[in-house]
Amino acid sequence: MKKWKFLSIVIILAVFMMILPSNNSASSLSEAEKLVQKAENAATALKWEISLEHRKTIYSDPVSLPNMNLYNTTKNASQLAYQVLKTLPAQEKAKLTKRMESNVDIHLNRSMAYIDAITSGKKITVKTDNLYEAYRLNPLSDQTEKAYHDLSSEIRKQAILLYRVYGKSTRNAILDKYKSPGEKVKESTKSVISVKMTIDQLQQSIAKNKNTEELLSSVKQIETTVNTIQDENARQLLHIKLDKTKKAIEGDGTFDQSFFYLSELTRKAVIHPSQPIIYALNENKDVLEINYETRKVRRLTMNLVPETIYFQNNELYVALLKSTRSSYLWEEYQKGAIAIINATSFKLVEQFNINIDPFDIVADDKSIYVSSGSGQWGNILGYSRETLLETSKSESVYDQSFLEMHPNLDRLYSIDTTISPRDVDTHLIDDGKIITGYDSPYHGKYELDTNMAISPDGKYIFNGSGVVMIATEAEATDMRYLMELYTPFEQITFNLKDGFFYTSDGKGIDVYNYNTMEREKHYEMSGKIQNLFYQNGKLVVVSVEELYSSKLPTYAIKTYNVVGNKVIQY
Repeated sequence: MKKWKFLSIVIILAVFMMILPSNNSASSLSEAEKLVQKAENAATALKWEISLEHRKTIYSDPVSLPNMNLYNTTKNASQLAYQVLKTLPAQEKAKLTKRMESNVDIHLNRSMAYIDAITSGKKITVKTDNLYEAYRLNPLSDQTEKAYHDLSSEIRKQAILLYRVYGKSTRNAILDKYKSPGEKVKESTKSVISVKMTIDQLQQSIAKNKNTEELLSSVKQIETTVNTIQDENARQLLHIKLDKTKKAIEGDGTFDQSFFYLSELTRKAVIHPSQPIIYALNENKDVLEINYETRKVRRLTMNLVPETIYFQNNELYVALLKSTRSSYLWEEYQKGAIAIINATSFKLVEQFNINIDPFDIVADDKSIYVSSGSGQWGNILGYSRETLLETSKSESVYDQSFLEMHPNLDRLYSIDTTISPRDVDTHLIDDGKIITGYDSPYHGKYELDTNMAISPDGKYIFNGSGVVMIATEAEATDMRYLMELYTPFEQITFNLKDGFFYTSDGKGIDVYNYNTMEREKHYEMSGKIQNLFYQNGKLVVVSVEELYSSKLPTYAIKTYNVVGNKVIQY
């Protein structure tokens, strides 16, 4: 085998030397013959490079991509030869063209077919792993269904590519390595995915008010199929999904009593750090106090439209708008206000004017910090909680930047939303005043979304794109890339006591191990998740639910007990 490897290397090196083009114009017949010969020599070496029997003698993994340098060298040699053949008289051109077709083109075409089949095979391997992992986390998730269809599509594509490959033994080897394992996983999940899709279609029929008897008949047929599913876990999940669908058809599922349905929509929301209370803004000028255990709601109406809300020091800080947002509303013309609400009494205790169009707001023990929503280049202004006067400013911040306060209260982070590539900045705080700052070491290297959160222990910055950065006091290591989560998210919340955190893309909930950053569970939810909180051993979910009795979306709150990495759904 060592002898073969040595000879193969010698052949490839010789081919490279032989096909180097001459510096002179190659328009004569003799020069054309030399170029054809060089292309033939390269193609001969390439022929052996895609021979399975030959590859077995020199490669530990023979069913893999060929030497792409050799392929490209042969391709370039062919192009050079054909370019010169165009200048020859018809008789000589026909003779040399026939040699090229017989001795060069055939091997290039076979090599391309081989490369395409191997490339597709590698994609099948990746998509097989994706389906296996998605099915393990939740057999009935939309992500699992998508992974199933992605794999099916790639298998169909390779079926076409595979039979273009020269040599039955080579085709069989590619099939055994790539296509067969993918088909095995696909077939093992096919019945579950098929039933899941059928139930989804049945639910759509309910929403369209189809005939009840026909719908219930469909339920019985589906139930018969579910009973044949061999996977016990998937079978139980399908029975639960089908039972909920049946109740909806019979009218028992119109209102799920485990949900606390709200009478109005909510926008920005924060949760009390220890009590079962969510504070939210509605579509008007109201701040809502929602107790999701007693199901009582109190409201406080502002005199201006609230933009956002923040909880700190048992107080709610509400940014209020005074003008229409515009990129051309310059700093000297901006204005707004901040309302301060006592969380215990739920009464307005202070309201003061600010010289900025407020976009986002955070606070520490001494000051309130506000970013600008207008003017392109904006500021972050700091206002003393005691005097309500402006005490600090961070300049050169893009307008409409979101803010996150570090748990140590010694710095805040901003992320811009109006430019690309997106960037994160650090703003240092001393004694309630912004003193200086710096931006991240990257500029577009990692894709970032506009939403981000800092872990309660202050170690990490989680971006909605899935990127995780470290958060440190030293500028040299602050905001450095750490890793990327399994999938992007819209919402995130933390349960560090048990070592987990939870994310949502709006459709479902992912459970991650905080120590390994690995996703361990995935749960599909019924509605569109708007907010996700963890509190006292429970996940609190604010979602938009579609009721079968109404075509209007309804905001609702539901709590789920958490045991280890499991979210208990009733």
